[in-house]
Amino acid sequence: MLKPVVSFLELKLHNRILAIFTSYLIAVVPLLTLLFFFFNQSRILFGKLPSAKERIGWLTDQFMDWLDQKFRLDPETSLGWVSENLNEALDIPMGLLQEGFQSGTTVLANIVLVVLMTYFILLYRTAFKNYILSQVNPERRGALEQLFGEVQKLTKRYMIGQGLVIIILGVLIGSGLWLIGVPYPFFWGFLAGFLEIIPYVGTTIGGILPFTYMLMISDTLWQPWAVLGLYVLIQQIEGNLISPNVMGPSIKINPLFIILGLFLGGIMWGISGMILALPILAISKEVFRSFDALAPLSYLMEDGLSRKSSIFMEELDHAKHRFFDFFLKEEQE
Repeated sequence: MLKPVVSFLELKLHNRILAIFTSYLIAVVPLLTLLFFFFNQSRILFGKLPSAKERIGWLTDQFMDWLDQKFRLDPETSLGWVSENLNEALDIPMGLLQEGFQSGTTVLANIVLVVLMTYFILLYRTAFKNYILSQVNPERRGALEQLFGEVQKLTKRYMIGQGLVIIILGVLIGSGLWLIGVPYPFFWGFLAGFLEIIPYVGTTIGGILPFTYMLMISDTLWQPWAVLGLYVLIQQIEGNLISPNVMGPSIKINPLFIILGLFLGGIMWGISGMILALPILAISKEVFRSFDALAPLSYLMEDGLSRKSSIFMEELDHAKHRFFDFFLKEEQE
């Protein structure tokens, strides 16, 4: 995100260090301000969690009374069991929330480390590039520099495309929630847009949060379910119309690899790893496409794999594309 900004400022300021610090002010400070707004707004909205707990308990009692009358269940047994277990279940997120606030020092320390690492990577980026180029034969350096350019274009397209998707989703979802009568509709809309950065997981959380909130405060049951229906509709529009046209086909990865990437990214780096999973997969696909032995793997990662299954036995059925033959060849040499 910062590299294009730093490169532009270097041309104007003629000093890399000054350009890096200026890029922090231009890009990072507004981003932190935006995050502070979301966290502060969330604190205001969910500041009355105990009353929300009572609200969920009341809704459960009403629902269980209806079930008892409908199916002639034993009121004391069924309602008592559900109420007891529900209270225990609601205590779990409260405990997790308290632990989350207590881990603020660790989060702050990680932010400082990320800022420092980003600074040095931006400062030494030319040396890193030249080192990588020096590790290949001169006749292959042109192709490698071309690959660097393609990766830069890909990351730039991803960042711009993701920003446009966030804005479009924020406006669409916010407008729909406003029509339904949800408080702070555009906060929920843009929160869902930002959570969309994490495929599947973020989408689910973005829909469950306002649904749960309306379940707590609404006097009618149609509003929470209307919120859920709105998110399902918008997700269909986003997946089939918005993202394919805004993000471009080069970033589309098939769902299996996305889920694997989210799983591995979450194990290694937590939430950060889940956010980085999709761009890392997209970059890896572009890199693999540049090497004959890895090209089939890049096609295996593409979206619409079921429609392209014949490509492996037709266009890619050559010795140069066989991954294991590459290692056998190296051993023979």
